[in-house]
Amino acid sequence: MAEIDYLERIQKKYGWEAFPFSLDLIPEIFAGKERILNPIMQQLAFGSVVYIEGGYGSGKSQILKHMNYKLTKDPAYASRYIPVYIPEPLTQEVLLSAFSRFGFKRQIERIGDLLEELDGFLGGRKYIILLIDEAQELAVQEKDTQDIIAEKSTTLQWIRALADSRGCKIFLTGLINFGKRLNEMFRPLEDRVTLKFTLEPMDVKTTKELVMERIKYFTLPSQKPLSPFSDDAIEVINVVTGGYPRPILRLCQDAVIDMLANNRESIDGDRILRLTGKTREVIMSPSMESAIREGKKDLEREMKAIKDQLSYDASALNTTELQVLRFMATREDVTPQDVAEGCGITQGTAGNILRKMKEMGFVFRKPQGRTHSYTMYSIYRREFTRA
Repeated sequence: MAEIDYLERIQKKYGWEAFPFSLDLIPEIFAGKERILNPIMQQLAFGSVVYIEGGYGSGKSQILKHMNYKLTKDPAYASRYIPVYIPEPLTQEVLLSAFSRFGFKRQIERIGDLLEELDGFLGGRKYIILLIDEAQELAVQEKDTQDIIAEKSTTLQWIRALADSRGCKIFLTGLINFGKRLNEMFRPLEDRVTLKFTLEPMDVKTTKELVMERIKYFTLPSQKPLSPFSDDAIEVINVVTGGYPRPILRLCQDAVIDMLANNRESIDGDRILRLTGKTREVIMSPSMESAIREGKKDLEREMKAIKDQLSYDASALNTTELQVLRFMATREDVTPQDVAEGCGITQGTAGNILRKMKEMGFVFRKPQGRTHSYTMYSIYRREFTRA
C-alpha cells in the first residue's frame, strides 16, 4: 500500500493533507492574477464579448472556474453579478438548460422570450455573466451535417442577442483561433468582441506561484506551507514543460512520488532532468519556440494517455449511481445533501454512493467547513454529461 505510506509521510514531513499536484482544476487557486486574470476581470465593468484562447493545458478552463468561484463567493462581486458556467459544448438546448435555474414562468422558445424574462428577472440591478468553455466546438467542423451547422449558426445568433442585452456579458474560452473561426461564421459577433486574450506559457515566477498555491491549498491549517522544490528545480520544470500548467502539475506530481520512493528530502533541478531523460545542456538553453513545442508534444502524449484510460464498465454502476454521476458532471463541490436533494434520494444513500464513486476513482473529496464536498475528475465530465 505505497499510496497510503506516501500520504502518511507527506503529512508528517510537509503537512500536506493530500497530493497537491493532481490534474484536477481547483477553482480557488489561480496563478498569474496580475498578468492574466486582472485584464479579463476588468471586462466585467465594460466588456460585452470576451475571447480567451490558448492551447491544450494552457489554463483556459481554470480561468472560467476561478471566475465562477470568485463571482459566487466574493461578496464584492456576488452582490452585482450572477455567473452561469457552461463547461460542455454550447447548443441552444444547453443554453436554455443553464438558464432554467432561474425558474422562468413561461416556456422559452425564442431568444426574444429569454431576453424578456432576463430583463424582468435582473431588474436592471444585476448582470448575468456567461462563462462558456470549449467554444471551438461552435465552429463548423468537416463532419457537421447541415442540421448541425444550422444549429450552430442559430446558437451564435442567440449569443449575439444576449451580448446586446443590457444585463449579460459573455466570456468564451477555446483553442487558438476559435474566435477567428466564429467571426467568419457570423460576422456580427466580431463587432461585439471587446477583448481577445491569448494565454501565453507561464514564466518561472508564475510557475513557482502555481506550485506554491497548490501546496498552500493542500497544507493542513495548523502547518506552514513547505515546498520540496529548489529554485533550480522550478526553473527546469518551467523550461521542460514549456510553461503550460497541466504538464507542470504532472511533472511536479511525478517528482514528489520519485522523491518519496527514493527516500529523499527535497527535489533539485538535476533530479527533474533525470526524470525527463533530458540533459541540462539541451534543456536550459533552447529557444522559446522549441520549449513551447516540447511542452506541446508532452501534453499531446499526456492527453492521448488520458483519453485511452477514459473508459468505465457501465454494468458495474446501477441506475441511481449513474444518476448521481450525471448530476455531478455539471457541478462543483457537491455535498451528500446536494446530491440527495438533486437526485431525490436519502442523504445516507447519497453519502454511500459518493464514497463508492471516490473509491472507483470518479470523484475526489475535500474539506468544506465541518463536512466534505465531492467533485468529479475533469476527464470524466464530458463522458457523463453525454451519458
